[in-house]
Amino acid sequence: MADQSIERFVRSCMKECVDDNVSALAENAGEAGKRAVKLLKQRSKVRTGAYKKGWKADVKTDETGTECTVHNRVYQLTHLLENGHAIKNQTGKYYGNVPGDGVIAEVADQVAREFADMGGDGR
Repeated sequence: MADQSIERFVRSCMKECVDDNVSALAENAGEAGKRAVKLLKQRSKVRTGAYKKGWKADVKTDETGTECTVHNRVYQLTHLLENGHAIKNQTGKYYGNVPGDGVIAEVADQVAREFADMGGDGR
C-alpha cells in the first residue's frame, strides 16, 4: 500500500516538473526552428527561388514531447542538393556526378549546438 502512495507522489511531482517546462520548451523549439529556417533561406542555392523560399518550421507538442520539424515544400530537390546526384540525359548517357552541398547538415548542427547551449528549455 505504501509503495503505491510513493509511486503516485513521484508521478505527480514529475508531471508538475514536466508541465512547467513544456511551454518553455515549445517556445524555444519554435525559436530554434525559426533560426534554422532563416539560415537555410540564406544559404540555399537559388535557381528559380522556389527552393529557397520553401523552408518552413512546424512545432508539435504531445504526450511524448515537443518536436520541431524543418522541411521544404520542394522535398524532391532537397535530397538531391544535400547528397549529390548523377547527371544523365534522356537516353541514359552518364555525364558524371554533382557533389552534395551539405547545407542542411551544417545548419542542423549549428542550430542543435545553439539549442543545447541555451539548455533547450531556456534555463
